[in-house]
Amino acid sequence: MSDREIQELLLRYRRGKCTEDEIMKIHLWYESLNKDFTASMDKDEKSSLEDKIFEKISQDINRPFLRIHAEEPVVHSVWWKSSFLKYGMAAAVILLLGFSFLFKKNQEHAAMKSESLVMHSQKGNLKSSLNSSTSIQRIRLEDNSLVTLAPGSRISYPHVFSGDKREVQLEGDAFFEISKNPAKPFFVYSGKLVTKVLGTSFWVKTNKESFTTEVEVLTGKVSVFENGFIHISHNKKAVKDTQGVVLTPNQRVSYDEESGHLLTGIVEQPILIPENMTGANMVFNDEALLDITTKLQKQYGIEIVFANELLEKCTFTGDISEIPLYDKLDLICKANTARYEIKGTRILITGNGCD
Repeated sequence: MSDREIQELLLRYRRGKCTEDEIMKIHLWYESLNKDFTASMDKDEKSSLEDKIFEKISQDINRPFLRIHAEEPVVHSVWWKSSFLKYGMAAAVILLLGFSFLFKKNQEHAAMKSESLVMHSQKGNLKSSLNSSTSIQRIRLEDNSLVTLAPGSRISYPHVFSGDKREVQLEGDAFFEISKNPAKPFFVYSGKLVTKVLGTSFWVKTNKESFTTEVEVLTGKVSVFENGFIHISHNKKAVKDTQGVVLTPNQRVSYDEESGHLLTGIVEQPILIPENMTGANMVFNDEALLDITTKLQKQYGIEIVFANELLEKCTFTGDISEIPLYDKLDLICKANTARYEIKGTRILITGNGCD
């Protein structure tokens, strides 16, 4: 039977309009479905599933649609309830399939969160730190890197980084300040996302409700890609090639675990890059916008482009030294009847321009 036929048959079944042949079809369909559905379950999972099925059946038995047949002979009511107990699981399984789908997704998510670093480290070499307090917790790693762990977050890491790379596993949010070591790159595993750095500072944040992970770069450069493990055997894994993105200061990427998409953008509040803070004084007197945006690009590491070449000839007069980047752009654009918008990792300024 097709899905549509099954749905129509179940609907008639619930209304008490099925023939004995149709009820037998439902029974046979359910038996075959239930066999495949429970084949991979362990004893506890099957027991839990059965409890949910019979709870659902008990609720359905007491629903008003069954009392529609109260005026019919008692023997028919008894047969109906007996049939419902026997075949009602077919209707209940639709709901339970939904439960099983969510259960499976949660299992997959939990499995990715617990992707073990034991495969990369010697047994007993891992240490786990959980921040169960309401304030941030600072952890100094063996290589002198500093991790600022947010409340409710956990990090697992080796006592000593051996081999040709440094690896840690994160659950939750943390800010990393990684000591530079080009010969031994640093990897942060967070769910399905991997962040690779040589030496920089960045945020890794996880949204448990939407199953998204976000990386924001403060200084340096990081490579972010999907954690693509392929199961080869029971205890062996290999890493498959995955495409990722490279982030520079004030850039971020959001990863949706459901779709597997990486979406790049600019952080909510861009800050001055420490090494480019020299000459941060931004006082202008009738200076061309092209020159002003060139300075802003250097200070914040964000590309600023014009949609119209005539905008480059516009000028600005004022002091924008002590205000955030977006406020700077607001003042500059308003003074020239222009506007700006964020396009991925760039800022686009649009308007008619100046003659």
